[in-house]
Amino acid sequence: MNTTLTPADLDPRRQAMLLYFQGYRVARIAEMLGEKVATVHSWKKRDKWGDYGPLDQMQLTTAARYCQLIMKEQKEGKDFKEIDLLARQSERHARIGKFNDGGNEADLNPKVANRNKGPRRQPEKNVFTDEQIEKLEEVFHASMFDYQRHWFEAGKTNRIRNLLKSRQIGATFYFAREALIDALLTGRNQIFLSASKAQAHVFKQYIIDFAKEVEVELKGDPMVLPNGAALYFLGTNARTAQSYHGNLYLDEYFWIPKFQELRKVASGMAIHKKWRQTYFSTPSSLTHSAYPFWSGALFNRGRAKADKVDIDLTHSNLARGLLCPDGQYRQIVTVEDAVRGGCNLFDLDQLRMEYSPDEYQNLLMCEFIDDLASVFPLSELQACMVDSWEVWADFQALALRPFGWREVWIGYDPAKGTQNGDSAGWRGGGTANRAGRQVPHS
Repeated sequence: MNTTLTPADLDPRRQAMLLYFQGYRVARIAEMLGEKVATVHSWKKRDKWGDYGPLDQMQLTTAARYCQLIMKEQKEGKDFKEIDLLARQSERHARIGKFNDGGNEADLNPKVANRNKGPRRQPEKNVFTDEQIEKLEEVFHASMFDYQRHWFEAGKTNRIRNLLKSRQIGATFYFAREALIDALLTGRNQIFLSASKAQAHVFKQYIIDFAKEVEVELKGDPMVLPNGAALYFLGTNARTAQSYHGNLYLDEYFWIPKFQELRKVASGMAIHKKWRQTYFSTPSSLTHSAYPFWSGALFNRGRAKADKVDIDLTHSNLARGLLCPDGQYRQIVTVEDAVRGGCNLFDLDQLRMEYSPDEYQNLLMCEFIDDLASVFPLSELQACMVDSWEVWADFQALALRPFGWREVWIGYDPAKGTQNGDSAGWRGGGTANRAGRQVPHS
């Protein structure tokens, strides 16, 4: 009798059931208890021993043992340990029962329920690992053309870079990547100003695409990196372009109205010696307000004759880049320079056929337009311009219908045309509303 796990003083009928749960056959149970086999069979049938599942059997045997130990008068250390064990097992049985009745994983494991308690820790945004940063650096340096590599080296030692460039040679693309690398490595803020906020967002998209090359999705405006560096994308509103500090990138500055006013404010954001200023643009007109900044005339303004500078602005002098006496590093990069620098994106012969000589020189060879004899000088036309992304609250540039369902104007130009061209043209899409605005769309 002592070989079983049931005390001999139990009620025989209950003791028989516990022995049955231990796996003993009915005949053996009858022999162990000194009962008739028929009697034990009768108990089994009446009490439905076979209907008890594993959980029921565990609960009944645990409860029986627990009650025995609780009622024991002289308890030993091992008794207290077993009581604690049995209590914990009873709690576990209760959780299993709740789970079987349609509960969830938290019923089996309380830690699951506690996992979501309290304030959730927000995942960090815009995170790069050291390996991802190294990969970006590899991609950055491997993708440079020679002239872009020259810009990179110039940026290491020169506080102000001033670049006159051909169209479509990858300047915005390059400087977007340079800025992200610098922000990741140094923690310095990067500020992007363009002729319009839409153009500034070209910077943003290039940076987003660059980060995706190492499977990082950059978000936010401004974009804030874990090291504290922030990337700001701004238009040319002088009132908004003065609240930040960081490296300054001013794109297509020869097409920005009131450039000198903007530059005075914008350059203040990079006034500390640790910040870098980069100005780059295709040329527009000799009468543009940015030309004195390029030529050095703005530097000379108000200075004594002995302190004035005379800068040779010829392509031959600036093609390789030069630190000029006004402290600016200047360079001219024409489309032909770009081709010599490894850029294989152009067919120069085809471009010479597509553009007139004057257009080719202005768009691709960095020559300025002299519009003094024009009916409408560029400076006067620019005075009529606004940055629609910032000024027009009811204009959604990226929408399918930027002006919604409001009325628009259509303009007709009765030109004489050319021998093989149209004799007239039309332009549509200008809004007509209380402000009397116009924005042409071909």
